[in-house]
Amino acid sequence: MIDLPTVLRRLSLLQDSLADLRRYRAKFDATALQSDRDAQHMVLHAMYIAAQAAIDLALHGAAGAEEPASLTYQQAFDRLAAAGMITEELGKRMRGWAGLRNVLAHHYATIDYGKIAATLANELPDLERFAVVVAGWK
Repeated sequence: MIDLPTVLRRLSLLQDSLADLRRYRAKFDATALQSDRDAQHMVLHAMYIAAQAAIDLALHGAAGAEEPASLTYQQAFDRLAAAGMITEELGKRMRGWAGLRNVLAHHYATIDYGKIAATLANELPDLERFAVVVAGWK
């Protein structure tokens, strides 16, 4: 069963981070992200918070749908798709955000700010679609 207050708290975090990311997208290009440490910290933090909020929502939604426990954050989006709570296509797209969250959290390798800039420029619609779908959960 979905706990609506939990969903609304996590959705608020996602929406706030999306608002920040939209603002940063208009302000910082790849060149700025390569050289401006403040920009790097702001963008990476907002991306991390947005991705983590989406993951938390996916885990909660899948559990509420009584799907098997997810072994990975990426798998949580597969579970949501299996439950019919998001489309398979959106699930695949959101898996990328789970992977990015892991890179940001653990700094597996040096952050590629060119890729971060491309994500900022092109991938926010995935998070926006996910937020719209989640807002419809009751």
